Amino acid sequence: MNRLPFSIAAATVLAASAMPCNAPAQSAGIQRCIAPDGTAIYTDKACAAFGAEAAPMSGALVSRLVHDGADTGAINFTGQDGPRPVAVARRSAASGCARSTTQLAMDLHGAWGLGDVNRIAESYHWVGMDSTQARSVMERLDRLSAATLWDTQFFDARIGSGAMQFADASVTPAARDGNVGIMQLVFAEGSGQRVQDLEVRRYRGCYFVRF
Repeated sequence: MNRLPFSIAAATVLAASAMPCNAPAQSAGIQRCIAPDGTAIYTDKACAAFGAEAAPMSGALVSRLVHDGADTGAINFTGQDGPRPVAVARRSAASGCARSTTQLAMDLHGAWGLGDVNRIAESYHWVGMDSTQARSVMERLDRLSAATLWDTQFFDARIGSGAMQFADASVTPAARDGNVGIMQLVFAEGSGQRVQDLEVRRYRGCYFVRF
């Protein structure tokens, strides 16, 4: 889906932030983002892909999305009263790192299902951090580990020439490393949901997340 711009008052943007959002709209895969210039973006992609911040939608807009989706059959809503997320077993640490973004998403699901911050930390990109930075990240992960993870979705940033370079066999593995997209985590929060966008980084053939 293409982004649909609407002019609104300017808003401060925080990168990769978590923010409450309306459950039906999130379940529909549509969310409202605020760009750095104050423009509202309605998209089925991660807000961070546009350098924007997730923002709540008005009740009227959500109702319209529900109505339009019901007419077209294009939207399938699953709220807090719907089925719980299916538990995914976390692979053994001996199995190694995630070799694909799909495996990374499954590892995150499994780790959150266990509620074990140490297993979640196995999927985090720690390279380049000192002990103080690592401690801060662990504290942040520990707070998130208590939340119920409902869904994960990967948004690929390797578009245009970047995707062509990634597919080029002549490009060295090291040259393919770096930020490859956004992993969007959807957590249950009260009667709604909240979204946390994490960077996905490829490092030595493995995939990790990072705030």
